[in-house]
Amino acid sequence: MRILVIILFSFNFIFAEPIDQKKLEKIENFLSTMTTLESEMSMDITNGTNSKEEYTGKIWLDRKSQSMRINYGSSSMVAKNGTIRICQENAEPQEYVTDSTPAGLLLKPSISFKEDGIIVKSLTEIDGLWVLSVSYNSPAGPIPVTLYFRAEPVMLLMGWTIQNPNGSITDVHLNPEKTHMSISIDSKIF
Repeated sequence: MRILVIILFSFNFIFAEPIDQKKLEKIENFLSTMTTLESEMSMDITNGTNSKEEYTGKIWLDRKSQSMRINYGSSSMVAKNGTIRICQENAEPQEYVTDSTPAGLLLKPSISFKEDGIIVKSLTEIDGLWVLSVSYNSPAGPIPVTLYFRAEPVMLLMGWTIQNPNGSITDVHLNPEKTHMSISIDSKIF
């Protein structure tokens, strides 16, 4: 069995599509120069038993202050001053170091997919959508993260998927009609 796994892994590695470096650099530049983002969103959380929780909400992102807020249903997630705080209905708040979570990826002052702790798995294009799959190292181990971008007519972050350490999968979809970038965001939101 072990030999079969090694052969399949080697076969996949040999025939994997090479990463389009120009597209990857365009994504890095876009994320590094995006100052603020505000968007209406929907979020689905699927756990190991295939039960699905669906939420609508709003996201605010200010990369200059390295702050982010996501309101979904009656819950919220706020990243500020290097800490991310998750407050869910009927649960004790949880706090993490922002850089140890995938949210830290979006809040870095300059984004490079070549830095330690990030491994680019693939970059594909599906119906005009660029799909970037990476592995992000956290204290809980590698976390698979997929970022979605619309490249035309202007580049826009469309959402992301995170496979959480507990086995659940979080899908966030930004509404392109209700997404605004480079706008002023009141710091009291965070």
